[in-house]
Amino acid sequence: MAMTLRLPADLDAALRAAAIEDRRSVQQEVAHAVEAFLARRETEEIKADAGTLRALAEARESVRSGDVVFGADAARALVRDRSAS
Repeated sequence: MAMTLRLPADLDAALRAAAIEDRRSVQQEVAHAVEAFLARRETEEIKADAGTLRALAEARESVRSGDVVFGADAARALVRDRSAS
């Protein structure tokens, strides 16, 4: 999407300085800032939903107790189980 973004001079200067510091173009810096904003917004929505928080807590407990494995641990367990049978 192409758009024109009008910023106050102080915000424009801060954005340009951040882009230089982060070694990004101004457009990349704006895209990064929008991505971060949307991620924070999604996190806030999740935190506001009691059912989702409860499900996350249950999933965390399942992983902690060993009922659920993922990543490299899951692959190792699969290989181990196949070798045992």
